[in-house]
Amino acid sequence: MATAGFRVEQSFDLRSALTLVPNCTCPHHGTALCDCQYHVLLVYGPAPVPASVIVHGRDHQCWIALAEDPNGSVATRLTADIVRSLARVHLITIDQANDAPRQAAAS
Repeated sequence: MATAGFRVEQSFDLRSALTLVPNCTCPHHGTALCDCQYHVLLVYGPAPVPASVIVHGRDHQCWIALAEDPNGSVATRLTADIVRSLARVHLITIDQANDAPRQAAAS
């Protein structure tokens, strides 16, 4: 993302959060020992308002989504640029059946 001109800040990391809750049971695996990852990234373009990118992975699969902005203040261009940059490096394929700037399936 940085090479595409975006500034990225991590705002949440599941693995770090779970260090505070050692007996947490995974809803996908049923145990505390799992390979789940969940990250929330704030992705900035030229405007001061970021887009939130959610990356969720488990069982050798990964899902990437752009979070809805409840205030509608994230520029459509920023979300489209993020989707294009992820598709360009083959991290996602765009699902044409859904709203492409908001929904993308990890490849």
